Formats: sequence, structure tokens, C-alpha cells
Amino acid sequence: MKKTKWYVILILGLSLILLAALTACIKPETKQYAPAFSLQSTDGNVVNLIDYRSKPIMLTFWRINCTACQFQMPFTQELFDKWSSDSLVVLTINVGDRADDVQDYMTDRGITYPVLLDSQSRVSQSYGIVGVPTTYFIDGDGYLAAYQIGAFKNEEEMESAIDRIFPDAVLKPKTETSDGIVYTPGPETGPEIGKIAPDFDLPTINNQNMSLNEFRGKTVLLNFWVSTCEACVSELAYLQAASDNPTDNQTAILTVNCGESPLAVHNVVDRLNPSFPVLLDRDGKICTTYGRGAPTAFLINGAGIIEAIKDDAFESTDEVHDMLHSIK
Repeated sequence: MKKTKWYVILILGLSLILLAALTACIKPETKQYAPAFSLQSTDGNVVNLIDYRSKPIMLTFWRINCTACQFQMPFTQELFDKWSSDSLVVLTINVGDRADDVQDYMTDRGITYPVLLDSQSRVSQSYGIVGVPTTYFIDGDGYLAAYQIGAFKNEEEMESAIDRIFPDAVLKPKTETSDGIVYTPGPETGPEIGKIAPDFDLPTINNQNMSLNEFRGKTVLLNFWVSTCEACVSELAYLQAASDNPTDNQTAILTVNCGESPLAVHNVVDRLNPSFPVLLDRDGKICTTYGRGAPTAFLINGAGIIEAIKDDAFESTDEVHDMLHSIK
């Protein structure tokens, strides 16, 4: 009985490989943004999709027990080893496997390209993944340019797809100084403490436009988040509690969602019935301007100067209050 099951799995896997070989990359019928996400990589870094804005991205979803995924992995490794991350970003997302199992799997097979962990399958659901491997190609503006369900048959086919989908991209060979490691934004990528907080004008989930400068004269806690980041979603309750119980009328809480659709945002925040403004940065430009990923909170004084930056999630309402009132 066990042998029969093994053959069935093998046949199904090989069928997926054959299907992929006969199927070209498909362009989405309508132009749409790639759903934003914030995931931990196997090396412990937190990676935000928006950090790679302006570069073409090849993003592949996979699982350990997927024969077609195993077939494609050597080609992904060849591509990653060959081309600089300055010209092409190679990212993969493991769906649903344990972190330790993924790390062991990578070590056994010599995988060095970035692997992110979607342990709760939330990101794969936001992309509508029905089977793996599935590969998405995302352009420098954050739009889904094309996708392929199933494995590529070789590394040359991957390159050919990239040439067709990103005709203006120039693949540059890696040098000894090329950065082939997952990019983690440093403190120099956005405004710093003591600098003016960049103004913006964004729509709210209630279809009203709001600018940061409207809050001049007040202390503002500006929070950036995405729905696929568990820590981001968890801290919204603490922001809500602090907003419902203000200690004075000289403080305000603003939240900015990075790069997701209104529906994805409503699915998260509607149950909270937030009393603070929830702003939509659909194209991710403001999130990129502030440049520190999600979750991040900026404390801005009444003159519009950044007084403090918190690069991780709040863990209590008191912690929110303490940051709001830390300005002397």
C-alpha cells in the first residue's frame, strides 16, 4: 500500500512538471499590485516586499514535499548564483513547513537563495496560490507582470521568461562585491530622528484624504503595517485601546497600510472599528519614503520633527502611551 502511494505522488509531481513545460508565463488580465508582505527569512531577518521596489522580482512559492518544487530548485539556484541582485531580485516563500525543517532542507541541498517562511500560509492565500510551485514576476513599480503555475524545465527557460516579461531589464553577472543576500533596510534608508517627517496626502479607508501636516501642533504616532505581518496585526489592538483612552487631546495616532488593497485592509481593521485614521498607501511610495519596513512607528512632535523611531511591534497599550508621552 505504501509503495502504491509513493508512485501516485511521483506521477502527480511529474505531471505538474510536464504541464509547466507546456505552459508559458501568463500575464494577469488586469493590472494589479503584488500583495505586500512582511516575513521572516530562514536567517532571521524580516523581509518586506516593498524594500525591493524599483527592481524586477522573481517570487516563487514552494513546499518541501513537492516533487515539482524539488525539480525546479537547482535552476533557481543557478539563476541566483549567476545574476546580481541589483538587476534581479530572487525571492522564494516556503508555504506551511516548520522553520527547522526548511533550514535542514536548504542545508542538505546547498540552497543559498533567500527563503522566507509563510508558516500560517497567509501570504500564499493573499496571492491566491492553489498549487506549488507558483512563480510571480513583479515589476519595479510593484505590479504583477506575469505568473507561472508549475516548474520551469531549466534555468535557460527562467532567463527567457525574464527577458520577455522585463524587456528593459539588464541582467548583470555577479562580481565578488555583488550583494546576493536578502536586503535588510538600514537606518539610512529613511528619515532619521531630528529630521522633518516627510509630509503625505493619502486616502483613508473611509474615502477621505488626509495629510500629515494637518496634525501640526500635536504629537503624532505614525505607524506602518501590512496585514500579512502577525506582529503588525496584533499591535493594532493596542493602538486602538490607546486611541480610545487618550490622556489628552494633544496626541494623535495614524496608521499607514503599505501596498495592499482596500479589501485586504478592511478584512483586518473592520472588526476593530478603529477610532484612529487608517490610511492606504496603495503604491507603497510613502512606505518607501519612510524606508524602515513594517511594523515601524515614528513619534513626531508638534513641529513635525521625528523624536523617536520604534522598529518593532508594540506589546501593550501602556507601551503605546509611554511612547506618545515620551516627548518632554
